[in-house]
Amino acid sequence: MPDTATHPLVKQITEQLQTLSVDELRTIQDFVAYIAWKHGQAEFPPAPKASAEARAIERQKDLENLDDPTKWITVMEAGEEIDVESACERLKERGFQIEIPDQDSSASRATRLA
Repeated sequence: MPDTATHPLVKQITEQLQTLSVDELRTIQDFVAYIAWKHGQAEFPPAPKASAEARAIERQKDLENLDDPTKWITVMEAGEEIDVESACERLKERGFQIEIPDQDSSASRATRLA
């Protein structure tokens, strides 16, 4: 930093960065990369973030039985039977708490336990 007037500001920002989480630091890093590119200090624009599809594919590595088609519900046809008990059991195994309302109610809920 050639400008000595910016030194206190840089020091203050650096101290504040020490209190942030890793996710917050990554967000700041993305922003700084964008600003550097915008001002011509970087040759290429910042790399785009992974799409939802790419993140889902990455998470598949953590799952078991990827080759078992009964573990994946991808397409349903109108009138097709759903094995609710098996689906609920799979959700419970993954940490969800299942609540099935009365038949009068059309909504159901699955919440992830923290």
